[in-house]
Amino acid sequence: MSMKTAQGMAHHLRRVMAGDTPSSFVGPVEMDETYIGGQRKNKRLHIRRIQGKHGHGTDKLPIFGVFDRASGSVIVFVEPKKLDIRFILQMLRERVVSSAVVLTDGFKMYRGIQKRGFRHAFVDHLQGEYVRGDVHTNNIEGFWGVLKRKLACIGGMRRDRLYLFVAEIVWKFDHRHDSLEYQERALLELVLRH
Repeated sequence: MSMKTAQGMAHHLRRVMAGDTPSSFVGPVEMDETYIGGQRKNKRLHIRRIQGKHGHGTDKLPIFGVFDRASGSVIVFVEPKKLDIRFILQMLRERVVSSAVVLTDGFKMYRGIQKRGFRHAFVDHLQGEYVRGDVHTNNIEGFWGVLKRKLACIGGMRRDRLYLFVAEIVWKFDHRHDSLEYQERALLELVLRH
């Protein structure tokens, strides 16, 4: 088998994994975002000379995720541009039961969620608050650590294919408690359906 054929098969499996997402979360759910794009020191000189921003003002790709505490599953969306509150609210309406509690950090964009009919609680990381009883985003933050470590092992990739690699990591994370035999059968069934 040639390398090109193997890469094509791997990308087909990743596309199939990207389509296999949970239908709805019952909550409580944790929402958060992270940014992917490599370290500044590894970028080309003309990019390093530009004064870059950290966090929400960065030019890195935003990745938005929702972790369901009831099922232990996660849904992740790779955004081609900046995060948009309309997209976040649409995703909440489609993927999260309206009675679910939504837990976030103190990012200002998330503060309007309660006005849209969801129960919302947040911890303010800027004030040094990370946990207040059951209100925290530790599970989704832990998943971001898993995602970034696995992406670092893969190495560089094209931006238009990042969502495929993220989908593979998410699928494996959602099936982490299943046996390898079950995962193989589930993946084979997905391939046969497509």
